[in-house]
Amino acid sequence: MDTALSNGKLRSLFWFLVGSDKARIVLGVVAVFLFLIFFSYRIDDDPNLKPNPKFVVEGGSHAVTMAATLMDLEINETGWAPNKPWIYPMAHSSNMKAYQIGIQYAVARWANEMSDFLGRERGSGEADRDLISAKGKFSEDPTEYILPSSVTMYNEGVESLVEYNHRLAHGEAKYDKIHSSLADFLVKISRDLGSQSAAIEALVEPPGRAVAVSEHGGELKRPLSDYIPGGWIFDGRPARTFFATKGRMYAYYTILKGVGEDYKDVIASKGAQRHWNNMLSSLRDGATMYKTFIANGTPGSYFVPSDIATQGFFLMRADKQILEVADIMSR
Repeated sequence: MDTALSNGKLRSLFWFLVGSDKARIVLGVVAVFLFLIFFSYRIDDDPNLKPNPKFVVEGGSHAVTMAATLMDLEINETGWAPNKPWIYPMAHSSNMKAYQIGIQYAVARWANEMSDFLGRERGSGEADRDLISAKGKFSEDPTEYILPSSVTMYNEGVESLVEYNHRLAHGEAKYDKIHSSLADFLVKISRDLGSQSAAIEALVEPPGRAVAVSEHGGELKRPLSDYIPGGWIFDGRPARTFFATKGRMYAYYTILKGVGEDYKDVIASKGAQRHWNNMLSSLRDGATMYKTFIANGTPGSYFVPSDIATQGFFLMRADKQILEVADIMSR
């Protein structure tokens, strides 16, 4: 009887709160905020992304144009989520934040290679001033909100890329378009993707391997999903790795499409067009893979997939094919 009385009081209190004007206002604000989070959530992974006309420079680099297009899309059209304070609905889209940080990371790595290697004379050639600027701007903390914000810095990086492309078109800048340079660049991209595969591996440890490791006295490693009480269908913790990897693969896919145009004659002279297309296809498969909820089941499970393991397959296949193209270019 006491239990029934308590339940009755709780129900009365609930309906009193819900029925009050203040409660309605609070619930309304919460509902609107949740709607805005849903409305602002956006993952731009169009594999057919076209170059923004305002960045197209006749006689310039296609890769530079695509990098500028991609960063401008995320910063100024989609909206940059990683640096938004909590009052912005977009700040609560953790998948979107991880995806954009993955894009920024890949663009920064490419800009580093352009500044230090591809966009200068071999040997003692001086680094290009605009590429140095782009390299520095894109390497800024993606979460920086206080002035100068990351958005400001990245927009300045885009401007530096455009300026470099104009100078390149007028013969005032360098772009090393020989097969050995392309081979070296691809090897560095492969190493970066390989390091990301290690992050995926840390989340996908099959139980059989965990037992073998523990039997030899080493550190016991278990699938991350094993630590979730009551199940592992929706494992939120690998989501950041999944979307960061997705963003990185999408950025490399977009930029390498442009690189393919820049080095079109070199690739054709080595008879590597088919290998190049296969490489892009694998990157595209990984970059466009999308799941709203990331399931982190045991690899080989009949009922619960391991989405991050599937993504890892596309990542490693692309990595292998990048090295194949690099090997052909280096011959």
